[in-house]
Amino acid sequence: MSLTAVLASGFALRFAVPTLLPHISHSLAATPQISTPIDSFRSIREAVYFLQNGMDAYDGGLVHHPPLLVAIFRVLSELFGPWSEVAFNFLFAAVDVGVAIKLTNLNRWYNQHQSKKTKSQFTAFSDALVASLYLFNPLMVLTNWAHSTQPISYFLIVESIAQVLVDKNAYRGAISLAVASYLSYSPLYLLFPLLALTYMASGRGSWGREVVVQCSAIFVASLSMLMLLSFALTASQDFVFQCYWPVMSFSKIAPNMGLWWYLFTEMFDFFTPLYKGIFNLYSFVFIVPLTIRLYEPASSPKTGDSFLAMVLCCLWVSFTKPYPVVGDLGFILSMLPIFKNTVIPRTKFLPLTMLMLIVCLLLAPIFYYCWIVLGNGNSNFFYSMNLVWAGVHVLLFLDLIWGRLVYDYVQINQVKDTESIRLTQM
Repeated sequence: MSLTAVLASGFALRFAVPTLLPHISHSLAATPQISTPIDSFRSIREAVYFLQNGMDAYDGGLVHHPPLLVAIFRVLSELFGPWSEVAFNFLFAAVDVGVAIKLTNLNRWYNQHQSKKTKSQFTAFSDALVASLYLFNPLMVLTNWAHSTQPISYFLIVESIAQVLVDKNAYRGAISLAVASYLSYSPLYLLFPLLALTYMASGRGSWGREVVVQCSAIFVASLSMLMLLSFALTASQDFVFQCYWPVMSFSKIAPNMGLWWYLFTEMFDFFTPLYKGIFNLYSFVFIVPLTIRLYEPASSPKTGDSFLAMVLCCLWVSFTKPYPVVGDLGFILSMLPIFKNTVIPRTKFLPLTMLMLIVCLLLAPIFYYCWIVLGNGNSNFFYSMNLVWAGVHVLLFLDLIWGRLVYDYVQINQVKDTESIRLTQM
């Protein structure tokens, strides 16, 4: 199947199903594994209703989306009128197709880059296969049908990477990441690995350092401009406390696939500020050392992988987010085929990780139903699957790092018989 056919099929799947069966989007939007209060499309509908009736969208504590995003959906709603739901279906389907196209571009760039580094000829997966693994990933399809705003963030993140590596325009990459950070806060943690990618792609040296400084300034200026426009649009700072403060303070406790909600439900109030600070610190404390460890040094061109560092940082953010959805991990899994020739052949626990993932995805909705609907279980049932979900992240994280370290060892020592090599961690 050609890439065009895959993209068309993926678009049709995302557009036709919620258009013909609109209740699917409403049902999935109420599912904690797929949508949270922070990225829920129901929240956008509430905001649009408030604005159309002359009320403050951020007055009731129900809306957690930034003003500019709400304004865009309000314009679409008024422009298309009774056909607005169809327009929303089209928009979200187009966003996911855009992500798939960017992933195919990154797949080609990465394998060409690694071939040049190692002076070997790598054969990448076809564009159609890479796009298929994203567009027909059940986690991504369900997230899209729920109209969670996370796919918009995924597009902006992958766009920022593609701008730096493929299009060689680091400035647009910084702007894309700034918009992603404005929409959902968590992409802010990806600034450092993106700057490392920028420095590597700019040829290092004094010019590379200058580009990094300029990109940092553009990122700050873009984010500041978006915040100022939001202030001008709402004439209030309430949106800051409704959009970003709940993510940092976890003030809106709701069951989801993350680790935060259960701990802060059971914790004494006296300890809550301390552990909220620790959890927020934990969200980014490993980003910098991970980026530095996997950076591609000019002195040893065959080692390091700054692109893998970016992917691992995305995985870490997914693991530590207070309001994660299944699409966060699905987005990372869709990027793994890019590492077909480098990391994936050296991993050890991918089958075990995939089995854990399947068990978690099957049992999580069942345990949640037993707890909330039937009442014959409790929160421990559902949270046990959250712990398994976290275990999937940890295993995948460690496995990918180990795979890259083994690959670097093979390159440095010029090991020929890679099939029989046995390495261990010391």
